[in-house]
Amino acid sequence: MSSEVLSRDALVKRRGAVSDYLSPSRLSLWMRCPLAFKFRYIDGIRTPPTENLFLGKQVHDGLEFVYRHRQAGVRLSREEVSGHIARHWSTAAEQEQMEFRKPDASDKLKAKCQLLVACYLDEFAGTNEKVIGVESAMEAVLVDPLTGDRLGLPMVGVSDLLLETDDGPVLVDFKTAARGGEPIEQQHEIQLACYAAMFRELTGDLEGGLEVRSLVKTKTPRIEVHRYERRSHRHMARLFAVIGEYLRAIELGEFNYRPGFNCMFCDVRQPCIEWDAGRNQAAPF
Repeated sequence: MSSEVLSRDALVKRRGAVSDYLSPSRLSLWMRCPLAFKFRYIDGIRTPPTENLFLGKQVHDGLEFVYRHRQAGVRLSREEVSGHIARHWSTAAEQEQMEFRKPDASDKLKAKCQLLVACYLDEFAGTNEKVIGVESAMEAVLVDPLTGDRLGLPMVGVSDLLLETDDGPVLVDFKTAARGGEPIEQQHEIQLACYAAMFRELTGDLEGGLEVRSLVKTKTPRIEVHRYERRSHRHMARLFAVIGEYLRAIELGEFNYRPGFNCMFCDVRQPCIEWDAGRNQAAPF
């Protein structure tokens, strides 16, 4: 198996069974709730995204539009980026089979998306970032740092933005958030370690650092930049410990029910409500 940088279209075509490849999003969902992971990736249940998830996708699309132009030396105005979002909104909603809760919800969400991206443009208007990668889709067969063994399947993922800095290449991930504040490092640790591991395998270089840029959806939007150090041996050891648990669970077919706070945002709640742990016999009570 090889390691390579893929196009976004190639990555979409690369989708397959859980035994075909790993990804940061698959690991994230499995850690959050193995049963939700089973519904999506084993049973193939697909549901329209929530309004918040759809908003996040369109914000990413708007920022990709911005940075692909910046990579070519072109700076877009707020109006040009807002126009791009507006032109693609209806098509994206149709493709995602969006179900908006209220008649005016789509227009309000579109306006929020335009405002968030405009706020981001204002925040970075005076910067001269050197863009070396935008929406870089990567595939890499990772090596366990403790054993030196290669995993039996590749990891696939997309880095939102790659910048050249005085410290070296910095991997940037965009997120939309309901509220701001300094996150604890563990909140994004596994995802960032995945990106760093793929980058190292593909380039043979160490990343200079990692950033999470949050577009905060408060009444007056704001942008928060959270910078993280280069991933250490400790980070990588923990990543591969999680990957090992994930692979064992897949092999054994164990997908535990994990109810909690995240159920509020889950898009497979209905199948979960109907799930009976495989015990469909009539209950004695």
